[in-house]
Amino acid sequence: MFQIIMKEYIVKKHIAIKAPADAVWDALTNPEKTKKYFFHCRVISTWKAGSPITFKGRLFWIIPIKMKGEIKKIEPGKLLQYTLSNKGGSTSTVTDELQFAGGITTVHITDDVGQEEGVEKRYKRSVKGWDKILKGLKELVEGE
Repeated sequence: MFQIIMKEYIVKKHIAIKAPADAVWDALTNPEKTKKYFFHCRVISTWKAGSPITFKGRLFWIIPIKMKGEIKKIEPGKLLQYTLSNKGGSTSTVTDELQFAGGITTVHITDDVGQEEGVEKRYKRSVKGWDKILKGLKELVEGE
């Protein structure tokens, strides 16, 4: 009997931001703010479960980026979960959870990059990407 053990490719990150949860939520959902820290991408959605979500912009101001997905769960100020389509037809599931206590909002990000072909490369890119995004989010919100 053989047992197959699959490695999990789930990025888990968090950051503490000295701001109320509604200020952090605004920075996560406002396209004019996301373009300042999310690889120059504006986030576009109606912010309802089942609705599309699109990140659109230009990497290094020249390489067009367009990531599309669907909002799975949303609780304004607390939880945002969405899928994004990857190259090759697979999807990643991203969950943003906000917890506010003592003047600090802690943002917990989970990015399940899937199991399909290219997963290791996608996982490594996602780890680096979330570090940059969360650092930029913190700087933006705390600087307002």
